[in-house]
Amino acid sequence: MMTEIRSSSNKTYKYIKSLQAKKARAQSRSYLVEGIKSVREAFDAGVPAELLALSSTAARETEIGEIISSAQERGVPVYEVADSLFAALCDTKTPEGVLCVAKMPHQQELVVQDGVYLYCDHVSDPGNAGTLVRCADAVGAAGVLFSPGCVDIYSPKVVRAAMGSLFHLPVYDGVELARLRAMKEQGFRLLAGALSDMAQDYREAAYPPRAVIVIGNEANGVSREVLAACDSTVIIPITGRAESLNASVAGALLLYEWRRNNRV
Repeated sequence: MMTEIRSSSNKTYKYIKSLQAKKARAQSRSYLVEGIKSVREAFDAGVPAELLALSSTAARETEIGEIISSAQERGVPVYEVADSLFAALCDTKTPEGVLCVAKMPHQQELVVQDGVYLYCDHVSDPGNAGTLVRCADAVGAAGVLFSPGCVDIYSPKVVRAAMGSLFHLPVYDGVELARLRAMKEQGFRLLAGALSDMAQDYREAAYPPRAVIVIGNEANGVSREVLAACDSTVIIPITGRAESLNASVAGALLLYEWRRNNRV
């Protein structure tokens, strides 16, 4: 059974809309997941959900029946929102008519595992942040670490860009430099993509099985403090006229180079 929402003054409607703001997400520890694929991925991964919201048009589509059934089996309330109101709940220009309110996981102490981690140092662009999570998922990384000062990893744009990968591997935010240093003591090698006099061509560098690949801010690169803690730096040669690669492209290249070196 679905509950109808036909007014923007509806309490549930206003709550869903409030989650577009970081402050409301932080207070409620909840965030929005938009789109058929991402909502399905969230349910399949067992992400706790508060509610499922559908536009009136989407609620009548056969493809959505599976998602509705999945929500109802989990005891998740389902709301049908008037088409004229639904678009204002979404970050996309052409919403698919499906979104859920998911609960953020409790931030647990980082317990490292063998493999590669991606560390995002002050990455500010939500598209880059989400794509980096997706790339890490694609190579089977052990996790993604976001430094303090990064974009909110639960913003709608980041969640959408991650395309469900946010639910597939551990993602930690607010990871301080001290935690990276502790990982070095545990045998991890820190490798930064950065311009420096000592930087190697990324295809010639050593990528040990236990590694942390560091990607810096889009405009300023890896911060001086983090760079000083790294064991090595690598550079991706540019032979054309482009000034640089964006953070997500650089991260993908380095992650896959780690994978190639370790024959994973």
